[in-house]
Formats: sequence, structure tokens, C-alpha cells
Amino acid sequence: MATARTKVRLVVAYDGGSFHGMARNDGVITVAGVLEDGLARILGEPATLTVAGRTDKGVHAWGQVVSFDARGDVDLARLQRSLNGLGGGAVVVRSAAIVDDDFDARFSARWRRYRYTVLNRDVPDPFEGHLSWHVPADLDLDAMRRACTPLVGEHDFSAFCRRPKAPAGASEVPSLVRRVLDADWSRVDDDRLRFEIRASSFCHQMVRSLVGALVAVGKGRLAPEDIADILRSRDRARCPDVAPPHGLCLWDVGYDEPS
Repeated sequence: MATARTKVRLVVAYDGGSFHGMARNDGVITVAGVLEDGLARILGEPATLTVAGRTDKGVHAWGQVVSFDARGDVDLARLQRSLNGLGGGAVVVRSAAIVDDDFDARFSARWRRYRYTVLNRDVPDPFEGHLSWHVPADLDLDAMRRACTPLVGEHDFSAFCRRPKAPAGASEVPSLVRRVLDADWSRVDDDRLRFEIRASSFCHQMVRSLVGALVAVGKGRLAPEDIADILRSRDRARCPDVAPPHGLCLWDVGYDEPS
């Protein structure tokens, strides 16, 4: 008699500085590799993860979501405790839940939200330097906020994304059209600025490229209206430097509420 199966969803947080990205990659330590190895040890069988966002090397997460199949008698409380023990604090399972069989961490997601933190003062912070981009130059927050306006809506973000290669056997590269739901800057305190963007999905290096361009606006190297011109150009060469990964965090992922 076949053992009943169920679908498990985990909400995971991690410090990306310890990992070579999210996706499993033999020979280097990745978040998915640590989780899958831990699950195999705890469950006594292989577990293949589906992830909501494939964060790059050095990018952090507070609300990453993963899903996988497990036996129907899985003990979620034990699973969470055991994974957190094996993760050594670098990967933390914030919650674990049984979900519908058709749930998929990636394809069921309605949106993803990223946050990017800029430390805007003369002196760096040795304790938070791995979580923020230190920009000592004065930044015009109002100009940076105005520059966000043209990003909202459905656009081709080719100017702000690394161009993907066409899949094997395909004649065209994947579309870089994305739908941004909201994007804005805010002041966290006297020294910190935060960029927050929510979209149905993101292409490779999109958020970091946008932050690099918007910080250039804040420095006065670009005018706020230049962002719309760069977006319309679809020309990657017109995008300023890409912001470093350590200021970026996948904050949360949105799903339809169960009926």
C-alpha cells in the first residue's frame, strides 16, 4: 500500500553572505543545498525544493518560501526544530505548514517584495556593513522617489536586467517584460534609506540595477526623468553600475488566501 503524501511549505530566512546563492550547485554551499541535505537527513528520503525566488550570491531573505513533497505523517514541529539545528543559525525556518497538493512556491506566488537598504552617512558600520550598501555621498531622497514613478506598471525591463540566454533548442530569449505593483524609497532613520519594490516577478539583477540607477539620481548624476528614458530605451548599456548584493533582501512573497 502506497504511503500517503502531502505538500509542505516553509518560510525561510537566511544571511546570503554565507552562501553562493539559492539554487543548488554542486561544489559550493547554497541555501537550497543546505535545506535539501537537511531534509534528506531528517525525513530519510530525498526532497526536491521549489523556491519562490532564486536569490543570487550574497542576497539575503526574510520571507523566502519553499515547497516540497513529504510523507503524510510528517511532524512539522520536529522538522522545523531539526532544520534550524542543522542550519546553524545561517538558515532559519520561520514557519512550516501543510498546504494544498497543487501549491507551488514559485508558480502559486502572486508577487514578491524586495527591500534594499542604503547606509547614507560618512562613516561605515562594521556591524551592519554586510546588510546595507554604504553610500557616503549626500542623496536627494525626493528625487529618488520621483524617479520610481515610471517603474510602476507593465514594462520591458531589458535596460535593467542581465540578458538571459535562450534555452537549448529555443530561437528566442525569454521575455523581460515584468509587472511592478509598487516601488518607493523611504527614510528608516537619520542614516538609512530603504528601497522597496513589489512585482509579480523579477528578472536577473533587476532590483540591484534599479537601485544603482536610482542612487545615481540621488547623487545628481542622473535626473529623475532619465529613469523613464532608460526604461524605454531597453538598452542595458545605459544603466549605471549595479548595486552590490549585500544590501538586498527578499522580504516576503504573496499568495492567494486559501478558500
